[in-house]
Amino acid sequence: MMRRILGIALVGFLATGGTSAYAEDDEIGVNMGVASMHAGHFDNFSTGVSYKHNGEIKGIKPRVDLEYVKISDKDSVNALYKGSVNGVYEFHNVKDRGVVPYVMGGIGYEHVDGEIKDVFDSNAFAQGGVGVSFEQENVGKLNLESKVLQIIGAEGQDNEYILSAGVSVPVGGDIDECPRKIDGPDEDRDGVRDSLDQCPGTPCYFSVDRYGCPIKATMRLHFDFNKYYIRPDSLPIVERFANYLLHNKGTHVKIIGYTDSIGSEEYNQVLSERRAETVMRKLIDLGVSPARLSSEGRGESEPVASNSTEEGRALNRRIEVRLSYDNKREQVYRYGY
Repeated sequence: MMRRILGIALVGFLATGGTSAYAEDDEIGVNMGVASMHAGHFDNFSTGVSYKHNGEIKGIKPRVDLEYVKISDKDSVNALYKGSVNGVYEFHNVKDRGVVPYVMGGIGYEHVDGEIKDVFDSNAFAQGGVGVSFEQENVGKLNLESKVLQIIGAEGQDNEYILSAGVSVPVGGDIDECPRKIDGPDEDRDGVRDSLDQCPGTPCYFSVDRYGCPIKATMRLHFDFNKYYIRPDSLPIVERFANYLLHNKGTHVKIIGYTDSIGSEEYNQVLSERRAETVMRKLIDLGVSPARLSSEGRGESEPVASNSTEEGRALNRRIEVRLSYDNKREQVYRYGY
């Protein structure tokens, strides 16, 4: 029985996994709630887990749900086991962008433990619902959801209703990988041979000059919608960069913040400045001298991707860093990764 439910969920997940989720991490969630087998009587306990893929398919984010409902108001029926594949469409509210209403709908299969033939038995179903997510700084999201389920191909069976509350957290996150750019000795894989590299240990996401010293980079920091704090999954990137600066004392850095295009230009300008300032303060906390750092915001200008999709907007919520040097050729860089 559970094998059949998991099989349905797995097929659905593979079928919807064709788009990249780089721009925004996928989410895994858990929830608890109450269920009604007939309108108005929420006497049954429910719990579930979900996996939402945040790469959009025409604005829809696929989500796989596995649910359990303990039945207490039906003779002989003990429990329901459900697996479903759903689509989620989110409405980003410009005035309060930490609150995201959404609608969802999908199909699945429900196994009834202790089923009553032609009254309450196992069947496929369709469902739909509404919900709202509240972003919790540095934690994840609090989700409230209400949905209704209709059995497919079984006359006389009542709709089911579920009210639930839960949390979801990001999973994955970018890990910097450095592909080899040239044949020959190149420990930091920046494209400059070790014998010529004046800046060994350059983080792999930087563009470098002919001396192997970093000039510019887009740091793959994840900023949640309308937020300027550094998410936990992005902290290692900032820490590596700080470590590099601490071992390369002649480096000066300008930190530039950007946003997507949702909201007014004036609002986004302020938000981009706060993002850049947050990164600068974190570098200072990690030991980098304030005299070596400066920051500025450029709002929604200079997008690197289309703002018409969620993936593109997430790519535009970014930090760029520009580096300059004192007496570059005379310096000795000793630190490597």
